Amino acid sequence: MKKLLLISVISFIATVGFSQNKPKPDRFNPEFWESIKTKRIAVFTENIGLTPPEAQQFWPVYNAFDKERMDLMQKRRALEEKLEEGKTGLTDTEYRKIANDFVATHMEEARVIESYNTKYLKILPAEKVCKLYQAERKFRESLMQEFRKNQGEQKEK
Repeated sequence: MKKLLLISVISFIATVGFSQNKPKPDRFNPEFWESIKTKRIAVFTENIGLTPPEAQQFWPVYNAFDKERMDLMQKRRALEEKLEEGKTGLTDTEYRKIANDFVATHMEEARVIESYNTKYLKILPAEKVCKLYQAERKFRESLMQEFRKNQGEQKEK
């Protein structure tokens, strides 16, 4: 459970770090999200080695997982926005509720990861499930490298 929570925290940090520093118009551009999805599929395909029947079963399950995880990240972002909006006007009780809600979203994400791990193991051999987790890490790293490269290019301009 601790490993799942750690994975979710790292995933959250990578996603928030990437999304917050990208210019806002790109985040709302469907082409931007399609390019992310395409890159993910390429990295996963290269690293997991899914057969066509496995891919046919895997992608709908993974996409459902990704949607649940993104919904939870949006809940955390909404909590963070509350903190930004009310920097000085919140009571201790309100801060306490936000803190508890923030942790609850992480715990829920860990439960979602655990649930989908079971689903993945019904579809794929355990080795490929482990390769999935490695591919997710590689994908996040590639996004961060791309982000850093873009930031460097923007500073040079």
